[in-house]
Amino acid sequence: MLSKSFKIPIKFLIAGILWAFFSDPVITFFLTGIDIHIRDIIRSANDFIFVGFTSVTLYFQIKQQQQRLFSSEEQYRNLFERNPNPMWIFRVSTLEFVKVSHSAVNLYGYSMDEFLTMNVMDIRTENEQTKLLDHLGTLGDGVSSLGSWTHRKKYGELVYVSILTYDLDFNGEPCRLVIGTDITDMILKEEKIKAQNAALHEIAWLNSHEVRKSLCSVMSLTALLKDASSEIERRQYIRLIEQCTDELDEVLMKTNKRVDELKVYAGLDDQQVY
Repeated sequence: MLSKSFKIPIKFLIAGILWAFFSDPVITFFLTGIDIHIRDIIRSANDFIFVGFTSVTLYFQIKQQQQRLFSSEEQYRNLFERNPNPMWIFRVSTLEFVKVSHSAVNLYGYSMDEFLTMNVMDIRTENEQTKLLDHLGTLGDGVSSLGSWTHRKKYGELVYVSILTYDLDFNGEPCRLVIGTDITDMILKEEKIKAQNAALHEIAWLNSHEVRKSLCSVMSLTALLKDASSEIERRQYIRLIEQCTDELDEVLMKTNKRVDELKVYAGLDDQQVY
């Protein structure tokens, strides 16, 4: 299917050919017997009418096409500038920002003017800079999903961003458009869940090993105390039980302190633990 850009001249080409083939015979037919000079004037007027009609029609067609083009550009501009996800375009040759959306300004804290003096390395940590250079060398045409990255805001705060990018020509230069999705809250929630699971695992281990070990010693000595055959033997068991209870008390205090530390670190409450 021909694009709209070719349809307009083709329409006028066909109209011009039809006009040239049919208008002159019609004039000759209806103006038979009229002086040849008058017929030449009428033919010239006919040509001027066609040229004038064509020019006016072509003007409105082009104007309509320009309005559609402007409307399309405005829609794409709004899609970029008003997109809730941060977006930017950077120059492939220098990695400099050439266009940045308002969402990117709000997320990273840099002004629009500041962004346009920076390159894409300036919003990354040193480790991420090396990672980015490795990825840029492997990017091909079309859309590329680069996964999760750690970016740095203006005042040093880190933010996790999922990156989608594709190549394009912008102002006649090879560039890439990047769409970022802020996934910081999701990453932090995942890390918190991992920390909670690790804390719960350690709390369970403390309860099942450290506490139970001392408790088993007390229970075993108590059973032996019941079967003691002499007063001396009973006193020895009692002394050992007292030592074990002291150790158990110390273990319980250490365990409770460690449990409290883990609960604070992982954001756990008593209901989650017990």
